[in-house]
Amino acid sequence: MQPKLFMPALLLISTFLHAGKFPKATVPGKIYFSNQPMLSSNAGSKTVFSSAEYIYARLELNGTTIKDAFKIKEPGKGLPFLQCRVSLFKDGSDYEYGGSGRNYLLLKDDQRASLSLSFDVLPEPSRATTVFSLLDDFSAGIGFYPLYNTIINERLKEGKYTVKVKLYVETQDSWGTYQPEEKWPVIEEEFEFNFRDEDVARVLSNNDQIVDIIRENAFRYDKLPPVFSSPAVITDPKATNAKIAAILKRDLPNRTILKFAVEKTSGLLWHIATDEYTLLPKYRYFNPDIYVAYKMDGKCYVGTVTLREVYSGGGTYGPLQVAFTSASEQHDKGIDCVKVK
Repeated sequence: MQPKLFMPALLLISTFLHAGKFPKATVPGKIYFSNQPMLSSNAGSKTVFSSAEYIYARLELNGTTIKDAFKIKEPGKGLPFLQCRVSLFKDGSDYEYGGSGRNYLLLKDDQRASLSLSFDVLPEPSRATTVFSLLDDFSAGIGFYPLYNTIINERLKEGKYTVKVKLYVETQDSWGTYQPEEKWPVIEEEFEFNFRDEDVARVLSNNDQIVDIIRENAFRYDKLPPVFSSPAVITDPKATNAKIAAILKRDLPNRTILKFAVEKTSGLLWHIATDEYTLLPKYRYFNPDIYVAYKMDGKCYVGTVTLREVYSGGGTYGPLQVAFTSASEQHDKGIDCVKVK
């Protein structure tokens, strides 16, 4: 599924002109808020909060599932989600003081068939579980919570605000064309939010922690990927298991390598990359990815590593070395250390 970075012109204009002004709720149910996670009921819900509190939400639907209420299609190769928008209004004004724009809330398989959904609004970092993303394929922008982001982006001033939380889906017709807002399934609820200047440092710190926690835990492995139980058998003397193990230890000194496996690939083991202008070799890289289970800072992760030899001239190449790691672009997926077997 590709991120919806472009929309029909009319829909785009409508989104900006009517930010926060969705049609009245078409989804039967209610959203409740509490300063404690509401995992099984709406007990303890309330409507007034201060910025010194943590905030959690629970959506309860009336006689319908999340999938049916929000007209969620089967995800295919993509990931199922609800869209979420958080809007702030100051001192009872109808003018939107700030809003979060589009955010995508990841739905787990069991949640689509449920009549309720517990999710985080302004959570304590260690208790944050909801996966929000700025892109609908969850390939980037993971961990940016709408309310935290809005507070920070707007550099919120001390005062009383109304916070509106909307869950919705931008639906498409049978031809894949986005429908106008009035056809979107949506539910909205609000609470009073008293923001204090003395909580700014805490909000900033919490936001940074949550981004790291969610990126690390969003797509954790329950077990090692299949490549570890069925790795490629490499006979090339330059890339034996012993040599790869030594390279990983040498080039990734901050990691304790627990286990690695060479990905099975078809075709040549090596590929030469050339300079686009001179056509001279730049480096020779090892085609298969190396899957690595490792421990760092007391936690375990699974990622990939690519290997290459840099061209040294005269038809020769330097030693085989780590070229890139998956962790250089985003957090590697976490795994419980006891599951690395």
